[in-house]
Amino acid sequence: MHGSRAYTELNILDGEDDSTQHHGKQLDDQISMGNYGFQPETALQPRSSPVAKVLFLDGIRGAAVIFVVTQHTRYMHDIYMGAVGVDAFFVLSSFLLTMIFMKKSIKMFAEEASYRKWGYTLADYFSKRFFRVYPLFALVAISLWLMPFEYKNRYYKVSQPEDFNLFQTLTFHPEHRHFLMWTLPLEISYYFILPAFVLAVLKLGRFWWMSFVPLYVWVIHEGLYTTRNNYYKQPLSMHLPTFIAGSMAAVIFVKLDAWIKATGFKFRTMHVVGLRIIEAVLIAAYLSVVFRGLFFDWLGIPLPPATSYIMPFTSVKLSLLIVVEMILPSTVSQVFEWVVLRYMGKISFSVYLLHVFVIYTPSIEEETNYYDKTFSVFGLVILLATASYYLVEYPSQLLAQRLSTVFTRLASYEHEKIVEKSDTEDSDEADTTKSTANLLVR
Repeated sequence: MHGSRAYTELNILDGEDDSTQHHGKQLDDQISMGNYGFQPETALQPRSSPVAKVLFLDGIRGAAVIFVVTQHTRYMHDIYMGAVGVDAFFVLSSFLLTMIFMKKSIKMFAEEASYRKWGYTLADYFSKRFFRVYPLFALVAISLWLMPFEYKNRYYKVSQPEDFNLFQTLTFHPEHRHFLMWTLPLEISYYFILPAFVLAVLKLGRFWWMSFVPLYVWVIHEGLYTTRNNYYKQPLSMHLPTFIAGSMAAVIFVKLDAWIKATGFKFRTMHVVGLRIIEAVLIAAYLSVVFRGLFFDWLGIPLPPATSYIMPFTSVKLSLLIVVEMILPSTVSQVFEWVVLRYMGKISFSVYLLHVFVIYTPSIEEETNYYDKTFSVFGLVILLATASYYLVEYPSQLLAQRLSTVFTRLASYEHEKIVEKSDTEDSDEADTTKSTANLLVR
């Protein structure tokens, strides 16, 4: 390291998880750091910290799950904190998975990988996604199935005893996505679209940006004019613009990052100022939408009062903010690097699925003291989610990692077979040439 003269570059070479944390072994994103010395006299460089590039995303996820818990605890109930948190989950998931899969795909195209190796890579991708989210989901569904109807109704809002069908819940039937269970089927559905999106972008080559113009027009139009309120039964198509916004932002980051490295571009003062102005506008717009006021009120264009619970349009603003912070980290990413937020991000899936078992317990729900209730809710939720993470999520990720090793070995073995065959053919050809030469000498 050269202190201020070193620019720490964080390359995500491959990854299995949509989370960015490190726990024990590197279960998911395999991160390599390289230091490159730049002259500070000619440019202002990004903060030289690896966490500034990626780990702040875990902090955003942590903030998102706090929004969800806050909403369901009935704090700040006049705004849509839970919906904002869920949209943030969708954006983060699509952004990270697209970035990881795109980097992997670029590498495989460069290697001219065979169809068989692509098959192993996709099998690896889907197995990681499955073991990342499904085991805990299945455990919660089975636990609910074993509970009396009273508890099904209390914790997951099941209206009638006959409304809960375990098989249909586990297979994501649209009529059996009870309460919090509606988000996972949408995410898993998008997992199948994401590889096709990435490969289509890569096939477009240098004209990739041309497809993004109509896509952004579509995403913005849907965000402004489509109302997402009855989201329990909404299909993926209603939330597809949110996922696509995250994926497009990831492509933009990967392309910009590659261009910066290839050209040796250095951020000068005017570039930094320009990016910070863009970032400030995005933050102002994002917060104004989330809190349904702020700059809308201050500029004399107040939003109309909502007649029902809706999901605000935040995906484009949040995804572009992530791109700016990934390209040129600032104090914003430092805020989300706070260890508490990153830990909440680490256990966020368990918090999301299990927090209702705390907040809807009668003794907690009926607590009238604001501070007692707040500490009880967040303390017990964190304890429950931590236990769930280390007993269910972490072992599932270990299993996914072992399967990943198997798929990687099979893909490498297949690649080695091709190389060995090629070497043999070359050797045979050389032997034939040598034999012919000997015959001519004779």
